Amino acid sequence: MLLLILIFSGSITVRAQAPAQCRDVMLQAFYWDSYTDSRWTNLQAHSGEIASAFSLVWLPPSGNCQNSFSMGYLPIWWFDQNSAFGTQQELIGLVSAFNGYGTKVIADVVVNHRNGATSWTDFPTETYNGITYSMGPAQICSTDEVANEPGQPDPTGAPDTGEDFNGGRDLDHTSVIVRNNIKGYLDFLKDEIGYSGWRYDFTKGFSPNFVNEYNVSAGAYFSVGEYFDGSYDLCKAWVNGCSNNSTTFDFPLKFRLNAAMWNGGMNLNELVWLMNGTTPQPAGLIHHPDTKRYAVTFVDNHDTYITGNPNRFNGNVLAAYAFLMGSPGVPCVLLDHWNSNRTAIFQMIAARRAVQLHSECNVTVNQYSANLYVATATGFTGTLIVKVGSGSYNAPAGYTLATSGNDYAIWIKQTSASAPALMVTPGGGTYYTPQTVTMSSTVGSGIFYTTDNSTPTNASTPYTQPIVINSNTTLKAVAYNAAWQVYSPVSTNNYVVSTMPSTIKVRFKAPTGWNACKVYSWVGSTPLCGAWPGTAMTLENDGFYTYTVSGFSSVPIGIVFNNGATSGTQQTIDLFASDNKCWEAGALVAGKYNASEVTCPTSVGVGTAESVQCSAFPNPTTGKVLIESAQPVSDLKVYNAMGKLITITPTQTGSGWLLNLEQYPDGVYLVSFKDGDGSSGKVKVIKN
Repeated sequence: MLLLILIFSGSITVRAQAPAQCRDVMLQAFYWDSYTDSRWTNLQAHSGEIASAFSLVWLPPSGNCQNSFSMGYLPIWWFDQNSAFGTQQELIGLVSAFNGYGTKVIADVVVNHRNGATSWTDFPTETYNGITYSMGPAQICSTDEVANEPGQPDPTGAPDTGEDFNGGRDLDHTSVIVRNNIKGYLDFLKDEIGYSGWRYDFTKGFSPNFVNEYNVSAGAYFSVGEYFDGSYDLCKAWVNGCSNNSTTFDFPLKFRLNAAMWNGGMNLNELVWLMNGTTPQPAGLIHHPDTKRYAVTFVDNHDTYITGNPNRFNGNVLAAYAFLMGSPGVPCVLLDHWNSNRTAIFQMIAARRAVQLHSECNVTVNQYSANLYVATATGFTGTLIVKVGSGSYNAPAGYTLATSGNDYAIWIKQTSASAPALMVTPGGGTYYTPQTVTMSSTVGSGIFYTTDNSTPTNASTPYTQPIVINSNTTLKAVAYNAAWQVYSPVSTNNYVVSTMPSTIKVRFKAPTGWNACKVYSWVGSTPLCGAWPGTAMTLENDGFYTYTVSGFSSVPIGIVFNNGATSGTQQTIDLFASDNKCWEAGALVAGKYNASEVTCPTSVGVGTAESVQCSAFPNPTTGKVLIESAQPVSDLKVYNAMGKLITITPTQTGSGWLLNLEQYPDGVYLVSFKDGDGSSGKVKVIKN
């Protein structure tokens, strides 16, 4: 990546992974123990809705920690991305889905420390792109606590260049071996998984100059560090230390938010700092032009949000986000806050987007006192006024109220056109009950929709109230700003309202050497096939073990296949299914077999494309192919000629689903899908 090198006061070098005048808004797509909400398949089901608001999505650590209930902050495997949140295959599908909407995905990278596979120091040896990556005691800081642990090898690396972390082995970043391992890891995350940037964990733990080195090597879009400290000077020094080639979380602002608003009280003077001792500005890194470009602002993160954490924000959450959306920096929203306040936060983001505020926008603090904060921020296409607090305020003439609530309000005044934002909730997918769909757009724009597969315009049906969808429906919607005569992109959502299956047939081609196979299945904390190791499966003539699971009240169901041994049990990673599904055993990694989803043999009841009148055009194709049907279909999956599921995310278009096979070799591909009755179908596509 070409790095932009600029020089401003203090001879500070500015690099590309802290984008200039950045207009992004980020979602932290997890919180502590959010194993259900943050499951890759669940996030992908909501990817369209999320992407309508957020241009960056930060995922939890996705490496294999050999634990089904680990948030990933004690990493073991780097190049194996099967985690408590889903399989590597599912992760690639999720990232691809977000990228298809134009939203970039940020990896949570934990490289300050690492755990061994079976002991304190036995880091796994891994291979990527023909290069073998390994580390041992010589790559552990000599000051690590393992030096005092009886029976463990002595760490012989250099002393730590930062603070010690007691939960894992501190890696010696002065070691070329360590740095090359990390560079290979980042290349893997970017090139194989599809990540566009990094959130560096515990950046107090190693010198910031190494972050710059890793970012220069990786050449990603965005970087943010977790320098957990309320000191402006220390956070600024960290940014300068990595040659200004990364942003950092604005902990100085975070602690001012805590001091400004609490349960039952406020002192909004805390939200203002004096720039250069004279000019009132929003507090934190964002108060100064030298640092606001490098600030990611937030109300809470996964650590501070934990119940009982003294740093948890316990004031008016929406008022705090209103402050963020009317300020410089890159705002970041916590998933649990988003889930509880989708429409309100979306309206704030839509207002920010309407005037195109950015990370370096100019702000004038108009008023501030214990119970009132008012500021005007200037973007590329207008200005935004944010008011926080119980005090009264009337916006000047020419401003339109964009959104308001308890102790907050946002007004905007556009000076040039920008496309309105539009959010449809819930997005398209397969549902087992009727869905009530709501739509929201930027203030000043109307919403128009169709359900006959035609493209909506401002002459289509206006949206005035929630829409109840109780049958298969293609909903297309658009927001239109009449004053500027500009449309939002068309939002297309295919809803399949089906009957939840009463049984799910799971099939598994076991590893060589297994003489039997059992299946353990669950929903939530309820086992479906008895206690571990589960129920014996039947071996069919085609080599697949088969079992039909029943007794569940919701989907997906969890699946683990194992060899049923009373000792030395071998098993797969956690798998999930919402309908009949087949897997084939893969490599044994970290004591568990990976498993790839494959096309089910015809004995499991795969139907034909003709039963749902599906077609592919052009076919043969040189890359892109449109899958069209007379009625909505969902759950599209693409398999190669060997029956292996390939990672490709279909994109909904006005008349169907667009598949892009350009990066895949010539050959025959099978596209499978379901219709609204739950019947399966398939269509063959030839790429040449």
